[in-house]
Amino acid sequence: MPMTNKRWTRIVPVVFLMYTIGYMDRVNIGMAIPAMSKDLGFAATMAGVAAGIFFWGYLVFDVAGGNIALKFGAKRTILTALIVWGLFAILTGFAHSTGELLTSRFLMGLAEGPIWPSSSMLLAQWFPAKERGRAFGLWNLCIPVGAIAAAPLSGWLLAHWSWHVMFVVEGIPAWIWAVMWALLISERPSEARWLPEAEKRYLVTTLEAEQETMTQVPTQNWLDILKNPIVWLLLGSFSFIDMAGYGFSLWLPTALKIGSNLGIQAVGWLTALPWVMSAIGILLVTWSSDRRKERRFHTGVPMILTAIFLFWGVNVNGNVGLEITLFAIVGFFLYMYLPIMFTIPTEVLPQRTAIPAIALIGGVGNLFGGFVGPTLVGFLKSHTHSFIVPFTVLALFAVIAGVLVMVIRPKVTALDVPDRLIAKTGPQTSTTMDLEG
Repeated sequence: MPMTNKRWTRIVPVVFLMYTIGYMDRVNIGMAIPAMSKDLGFAATMAGVAAGIFFWGYLVFDVAGGNIALKFGAKRTILTALIVWGLFAILTGFAHSTGELLTSRFLMGLAEGPIWPSSSMLLAQWFPAKERGRAFGLWNLCIPVGAIAAAPLSGWLLAHWSWHVMFVVEGIPAWIWAVMWALLISERPSEARWLPEAEKRYLVTTLEAEQETMTQVPTQNWLDILKNPIVWLLLGSFSFIDMAGYGFSLWLPTALKIGSNLGIQAVGWLTALPWVMSAIGILLVTWSSDRRKERRFHTGVPMILTAIFLFWGVNVNGNVGLEITLFAIVGFFLYMYLPIMFTIPTEVLPQRTAIPAIALIGGVGNLFGGFVGPTLVGFLKSHTHSFIVPFTVLALFAVIAGVLVMVIRPKVTALDVPDRLIAKTGPQTSTTMDLEG
């Protein structure tokens, strides 16, 4: 009897939309920087701080979020985060000073911190390793889709109202989705009444078999995590590529507006173009990675290509059409790494070690990426009065990130679980066969 598609149509879309809302609330400040800078009277360096301070708060509960999710469950952790981050996203719209803006963004970062490790844990509990690349990929489409939605919507709200209204309107959906989350998500297959018993048995047995392959890996404490070279290589790689990603994406609207002299609404539509390309790139790379059972080069090579096209795009000397085209290609490669990179810990470490490791990598990496990246771009732009030097530095970061991830050599992964062992647990899902065919 073939397995159903219910996991793919029930779990993935709900996680995807939850994180889409969060990502919109995270990056919409990039569209508002020109107006906020004028209203609140701060320069480019402070604009970078305002965009990046979110990640100081994010670091605290991202690192703690792995243990929180293991203790209380991913469902409950994310439900609480949705309610609290929605509150601070809305309060950002009521800021009337730089201090109030920085405070609300920092607190929103605290609230969003547990989301990434909790989502990784939830999907790892629902999708075996041979499906996990595509499951993480479909989830991570939230990043380009969130940016695609945020850019034109934010541009329209800014053109017709103000940045205050923009933050309030875009903060409300988190509360709406909290209700949907509570109703639709089950913590694990064994708790899902809507899942057939045969499929429950297949998933439970397969996931247990994967964990058994990890018994030779040290587990259970932070010291083991900090001793693991794979964790450090992933943390370094993610930190550098996240600086490139956030530095590019949060300053792209400003760079396009300065370079083209277009209105803010037109800039919003152009800013969405790289994200459309990014969605296509994520779908292609996750399909290829799962099909070939390969992670390192599917993660690292796109980083190198991101660097090449970013450096080219910022050095086209006033050719706006070519610049936009090259930045769209940057978008195609920019986030290919993300779903693949974060499947690696779940496939080389036991769950009780992998989830805190993901939290550490995500928390520290996002602090460097989300705070240092935008702040460094703002600082360099203030001193060079151009985006050439800042974006060139980001391209260099992308190259370093690619090299770091490609030198990883895991001894064993969940992808090494023999097919004959999984075959004994039940039939393969029709979803897997369809997606691979």
